[in-house]
Amino acid sequence: RELFQKPPGSQCFDVVSTHGTFEHAIAMVHMDGTWSFPCDFSVDSKAAAERLTMSQAMQAIVELAPAVCVPHMFCLPGMTTYRAIFDALQIPLVGNDAGTMALSTNKAQSRAVVAAAGVRVPEAELLRKGDRPRMSPPFVLKPCNEDNSMGVTLYTGRDGQSLDEALETAFSFDSEVLCERYVELGREVRCAVLEQADGSLELLPCLEYFLSAENPIRASKDKLVTDSRGVPVTVTTGGRKCPADIDEPLRQKLEHLATRSHVALGCRDYSLYDVRIDPQGEPYFLEACLYCSFAPKSVIVGMCGGRAQGQQEVFETLVNRTIDRRRKAAESPQLLGMKASA
Repeated sequence: RELFQKPPGSQCFDVVSTHGTFEHAIAMVHMDGTWSFPCDFSVDSKAAAERLTMSQAMQAIVELAPAVCVPHMFCLPGMTTYRAIFDALQIPLVGNDAGTMALSTNKAQSRAVVAAAGVRVPEAELLRKGDRPRMSPPFVLKPCNEDNSMGVTLYTGRDGQSLDEALETAFSFDSEVLCERYVELGREVRCAVLEQADGSLELLPCLEYFLSAENPIRASKDKLVTDSRGVPVTVTTGGRKCPADIDEPLRQKLEHLATRSHVALGCRDYSLYDVRIDPQGEPYFLEACLYCSFAPKSVIVGMCGGRAQGQQEVFETLVNRTIDRRRKAAESPQLLGMKASA
């Protein structure tokens, strides 16, 4: 039995429920903090599901006794706090744990960690309210703890562009802003690492995003499709290619960047990275993207499709590996130290 947390897990749930390999259950966390356990993601099922308090939901999950949890919450608490809850319940998670997710969502901290491991990153400085960038433009202003390019501005200082407005936009999303040197457009790719059964790391086929001189960085509109209320409803699909055309010298550089970052950040099962490649062919780490919905159109699944591996195989491999990880931990518990489990 597997437990899913909240949409965008719905697309994954709809597909894996037809495979018949596992029994699936849904745990939804609502904006008011209540939980519900609908039988599917239909409007009627969600409306009919009883709302439970946190303590009631914990008891319900204990009674469900899931073998594994597949986390789908994309908000900051969902990627950190709620993952930690399942760790406390001793229900193993597919993918990265709460500590790794917290590190990855802070752009300043994650880039410092991978840089210490020998990964190339753009020049940058961390700003707090009242600070102004010391570097000269062009640079990119990014809220430290935000995703999907929310609050991001490429500041060039030309055509009457206001630095004050750019800073105000960034600080409206976070109290810390990363001011990062703009890397001249060559190419922009997303690369991913998938752990193998023997613990080795495999670089998957890369995904390339096609940018232009008029639109040299990826903005929110390039990542999410929103409804009339501005609420994201799905990811964009245009202006990209997977597998990307990557020659061997560049592949080796991307493999170095991705595998070093994976280990340095303490990733588990898989990891993804946004990478800027300058006109000279040198890749720069932009940020870690450690979330996967396992929906048919999700990035990890699409990359694996580039090597003829389907969604079911990818999903079930990682679920089974997570179950096996729990079994091995139970058979050989750590007896001493901070990680003692018996």
